[in-house]
Amino acid sequence: MADNPKKKGRDRELVSEQEHEVAYLMKAAKVTRQKALGAIREAGPSREKVMQYLGKK
Repeated sequence: MADNPKKKGRDRELVSEQEHEVAYLMKAAKVTRQKALGAIREAGPSREKVMQYLGKK
């Protein structure tokens, strides 16, 4: 993942376990930290797949 969270491009399509990305998932999907981390681990690094796994979007 990029060091700069404002970086655009392919990096925006991916999600990691970095704190700011987990916080975003928690807010966007209205889930707990544990569920957000579990979704990343189960669905992989694709932001779209993580949101589908969480039943959003």
